[in-house]
Amino acid sequence: MSGPVPHRFVLNLFHLLRRIEPAAAVVGTTEIVRIGGLVFTLSLARTIVHEEYKGFYLTATSPTAGELGSTLLTFTEYKVTTGTGASQRQLDRLNQHNVDRLINGVFTAELETAVAAFTAAYAG
Repeated sequence: MSGPVPHRFVLNLFHLLRRIEPAAAVVGTTEIVRIGGLVFTLSLARTIVHEEYKGFYLTATSPTAGELGSTLLTFTEYKVTTGTGASQRQLDRLNQHNVDRLINGVFTAELETAVAAFTAAYAG
């Protein structure tokens, strides 16, 4: 793919919040869901390089009290891989030159566990 990284495409492929709560939806450049009265948002986390991303920011917000907490979930720390078999590769950074690798499959078991733990810690 050429041009900027398509946030909606990436978020729809990962669907990390939807795996926790089926009502989650991608709106613009953010995946969002309400769980137990709190709002959780997930968005791509930029590096210092233009249009390059190192993972996701996950935020818990109370409609009355504001932001309760956020965390950075990096592709490297949570061992995100793309592809299958011999073509399986670690995903360290996401940019316009490698975003098409996501089409061959994204494996995120540790990342899914981290998202579930974060949402459970705030929403119970």
